[in-house]
Amino acid sequence: MYRVPGSGVAVGSGVGALAMTGADLVWWLAAGLVLLVVGAFLLHAASRRRRAVAAEAHTERR
Repeated sequence: MYRVPGSGVAVGSGVGALAMTGADLVWWLAAGLVLLVVGAFLLHAASRRRRAVAAEAHTERR
């Protein structure tokens, strides 16, 4: 960062500002969102399958 002559504050960094590391977090956030959606879909599919198997077993007992 460059310092403005005569001041103690670097240009572009206000008080309380986050450090600019250059890390590209967009891809990590997108990957996390995709994993959450896939996990929710798998849980939904598993619960539907479990219900179908339980219903089939219930009708076979009769």
